[in-house]
Amino acid sequence: MVDPGRITMLWVIATLALAMSPQLVRMPLAVTVMALLPLLWRVGAELRGWKSLPALVRHVMTALALVVLFYSYGDLAGRRSAVSLLALMLALKLIEGYRIRDARLVVSFSLFLCATQFLFGQGVLMPAYGAATIIVALVALTRLQRNEAWSHAAGNAPAVQASLFSELGFGFKLLVVAVPVGLAFFLLFPRLSSPLWGIPDSTLDSKSGLSDSMSPGSIQQLFMDDSPAFRATFEEAVPPAGELYWRGPVFWRFDGKTWKGSFYGSNVPASGQPSLQGSPWSYTVQMEPNERKWLFALDYPVTTPPDARLSLDFQLIRREPVIQLLQYSVVSNPDFVDSPELPATLRAQALEIPESSNPRTRRLVEEWRRETGDDEAFVRRVLNHFNQQPFHYSLDSPLLGRDAVDEFLFETRTGFCEHYASAFAVMMRMAGIPARIVTGYMGGWYNEMGDYYLVRQSDAHAWAEVWLPGQGWTRVDPTAAVSPLRIRQGSLGALSAPRHLIDYPWLRQARNSVDIVQQRWNDWVIEYGARQQARLFAPLGLDQATPAMLVSVLFLAIAAFGAILFPIVLRIRGPSRLDPVQKAWRRFLRRLERAGFASLPSSGAIELAGAAAAVLPGSAPAIHRIAGLYTRCRYAPGPAPLPELQEAISAFHPPRKSS
Repeated sequence: MVDPGRITMLWVIATLALAMSPQLVRMPLAVTVMALLPLLWRVGAELRGWKSLPALVRHVMTALALVVLFYSYGDLAGRRSAVSLLALMLALKLIEGYRIRDARLVVSFSLFLCATQFLFGQGVLMPAYGAATIIVALVALTRLQRNEAWSHAAGNAPAVQASLFSELGFGFKLLVVAVPVGLAFFLLFPRLSSPLWGIPDSTLDSKSGLSDSMSPGSIQQLFMDDSPAFRATFEEAVPPAGELYWRGPVFWRFDGKTWKGSFYGSNVPASGQPSLQGSPWSYTVQMEPNERKWLFALDYPVTTPPDARLSLDFQLIRREPVIQLLQYSVVSNPDFVDSPELPATLRAQALEIPESSNPRTRRLVEEWRRETGDDEAFVRRVLNHFNQQPFHYSLDSPLLGRDAVDEFLFETRTGFCEHYASAFAVMMRMAGIPARIVTGYMGGWYNEMGDYYLVRQSDAHAWAEVWLPGQGWTRVDPTAAVSPLRIRQGSLGALSAPRHLIDYPWLRQARNSVDIVQQRWNDWVIEYGARQQARLFAPLGLDQATPAMLVSVLFLAIAAFGAILFPIVLRIRGPSRLDPVQKAWRRFLRRLERAGFASLPSSGAIELAGAAAAVLPGSAPAIHRIAGLYTRCRYAPGPAPLPELQEAISAFHPPRKSS
């Protein structure tokens, strides 16, 4: 029989593993390995009976784990590194914790580790993850309490078994009892317009979505990420698919490989606000947390969301990073002319390129410029070159060297949107045409059930803008010249092969359709604030309730729930306990009953054996032997002869009573 203490320890390990599971996906591979090794070793130790590791080995593992953690993250300032440290320390605790107190500590901090995962995501599946962790933790704590009680009892701890469903059912009952009180707190606790505390900028990791710079391959990496970036709901008219360019960071400076923003572009406010003339688009954006300060909108924002400003290059920049779900409304005017007059300072910045870089491209541009003097004609010639020559839109783009544009235009001719946008902008600057790079998202999947557009990280895109006389800054997407399908069917529809083994169109369609569940969850749960709270309680006349009134109602609700739930709590029992000795003895009594002997509840084992032997003289030796083994299991010191008792009862087959 497996030691109950070892089974309890396996529950403790399961609690930590479940709480740690989301973090394992986020941690670097080396840190994940260092966290999993102690868990795997402790499982083997419990199943195989291994002795504890020497102190020197434990100290070396702890030091090595810290070195790997600091090497992977650089410091502990970010949330991911701090939570990874907690997960790592809890895992290492398993290799030296052999007391009930240590096990209880691991379970308690596993619940805290579970709570930290809500800092990274609050999706619709997160409550299920939290509930599962709590249930397993409750089972582990219950078994630890039971083991501690047995350790103070006289004699050996009783051999107790409980089925898996019985153990989990007990934890589930305890969780269900707490749900009404939790709902009362969620619905009734006063909601503030702004949180009492926030996460400092220095602790943000800024690893979601687009970056504040662009180099070959940077946007290509996002193509494998299908997590939602934002959702957009249009009020009336919806732009054509080819106009869904969601504007994000704008880059002016180029060092030969990487594009970056400029001080003027991000810090100087827009010279003029677009008007509502023409055919503006009105829409609401529900943006997922990305730990960045920029918002996304179509060209060109007429209105500015609260706590945001419109920069010189018409970026929407927020004062604080987006660290939680954010909903804002925008009106955009696509007919607005951006900068009909370009100041000399901005013109110089939009023409700046490293002097000695990409000599082959420079010679080609000089030749074309002599043949094509008009700026618009030159733009068309470059786009025709991309369209007519064997350029390919692909994820399998090779690495580029020092003269990246030369290698791309004359050798590899294979790349993603950032390769084409960068090469095009460099060629424009070499020709004396001001150019800049805009990054953001292109397209989106329309969800008919929810009437909104879902934009995923894989829809990230880069395009160029050139300044033309009389037209101002004009959007030019060279990727459209190479792969028109990218514009008409989205980023995934432009590829001829799937990205990975399970990247099937029908699976993507199903995932996009199911996103409405997440969207409704965001609307009803994540975005539940003071306005939603007032709307919910308006039928009860509490829409104008003060925080003090809401707290009073909350305490009344808790009191009512307590009166209802208290009798239920008293009736909840722990997992069913099946004593193997008693179970075997009851099987023996049932066989005696089938043979014609009915026992009395008040009879002891020896007394019962004598009476049964008189009724069944042919089975008397076996009856007396079973009664003796049962007595030794119950009252004799030392190890209980349970296997002998079970074997004797299995072999006991008295003749059945004739009917």
